[in-house]
Amino acid sequence: MSSDPAVPQHTVRQLLEVARFRLRLVAGESGLDRPLRWAHSTELPDPSPHLRGHEIVLTVGASLREPGSCAAFAEAVKAGRASAIGYGVGDVTAEVPVELRETCERLGLPLLEVPAEVPFLGFTEWFAERLASTADERHEREETGRLLRMVQQGLASPEAVRARVDDAGLDPAALLVIAMDGVEEDLPGVLGLDGDLALLITNDAHAWSEPAGVGSPGPLDHLPVSLTESLTALKSARRSGGVVHASDLATFQALLGRLDQEQLAPFADQIARPLREYDKAHGTRLSETLRTFLDMGGAVGATSRALYLHPNTLRHRLSRIEALTGRDPHRFEDRVALAIAVWTAR
Repeated sequence: MSSDPAVPQHTVRQLLEVARFRLRLVAGESGLDRPLRWAHSTELPDPSPHLRGHEIVLTVGASLREPGSCAAFAEAVKAGRASAIGYGVGDVTAEVPVELRETCERLGLPLLEVPAEVPFLGFTEWFAERLASTADERHEREETGRLLRMVQQGLASPEAVRARVDDAGLDPAALLVIAMDGVEEDLPGVLGLDGDLALLITNDAHAWSEPAGVGSPGPLDHLPVSLTESLTALKSARRSGGVVHASDLATFQALLGRLDQEQLAPFADQIARPLREYDKAHGTRLSETLRTFLDMGGAVGATSRALYLHPNTLRHRLSRIEALTGRDPHRFEDRVALAIAVWTAR
């Protein structure tokens, strides 16, 4: 669930379950999962100009006694992007009008019967309480997010978050951090917000919302490491999608995945392109030969067998690769550059 107070925090279904209102659904069950953010009380026959969307529109039906007025009212509420109608019985009619029920059912607009003894003011108070609570929660999460950034940058000790960890009931011996671009659900742990970035201290390595970067677990003093790992992993996850764990970072592919196109371009232009153009012009297979040689760990014998080549033929191709690229496939440093070029070409 979003923690932004401007975003609807509840649904019609959840409001229906609030015991103190004693609401009864009389029509529009298909719309129970519509979002709600506020309550609007009105006796206007057309309230749509005054609606902002996602309201429950409350009425006692003072303007709904003429033929067709109930249908017009429900259609106006729907046009105003409100989420439901609450009809207060007892003042004008003892029951919800049949025409209003039928129209709401047709529109898929939830229609709730409000008991006579329940004041409409109680709905706005309830929403105001929920919004205040949400605003306080977001402020706390933003403070936690700033503190975690300071811990990650070495400007604050991990001990600064111990109280939050204890309050959340986490095991301080096995903490890890998960960095995410957004959180749409409640997750177990201590959640900090840093702009659009969410940082979760948790014991559960699976408590994430994609894309996510998962740091390694450890005691409280390991937190700066886990924070840095999670942020680095999130950058990779944004490129690849899904979830990247700290253990995935210490690989050749992960290292290259963190480089941008400008950093990889020289390997593509100076190594991969000359081989590709030579193969196309002469009908050779130097690029394939190089890939296989690298896959075989630079072993001439294993590469020769994999390609069904005589070792001397392979050595001739490797010499041609060196001549075209200026990198010797037998030298470790040059082989790394060749491997980057092959990876980039893929």
